[in-house]
Amino acid sequence: MPLDGEREQLCLGAAEPVLRLARTTNDAADSPVQADVMLRPTGRQQLRYKISLAPSRPG
Repeated sequence: MPLDGEREQLCLGAAEPVLRLARTTNDAADSPVQADVMLRPTGRQQLRYKISLAPSRPG
């Protein structure tokens, strides 16, 4: 469930749940280069991902 401030910013009702998505993007050496945290109302959002990756190299 969202925190009070999150609920207010998203204009949510008292019992409205959210999807909290935490994502880390790593570079080719597996070092983190970006971190994201997203909060979405579950009844108003639909997530669809399309991720294109280069083929991994043997090694």
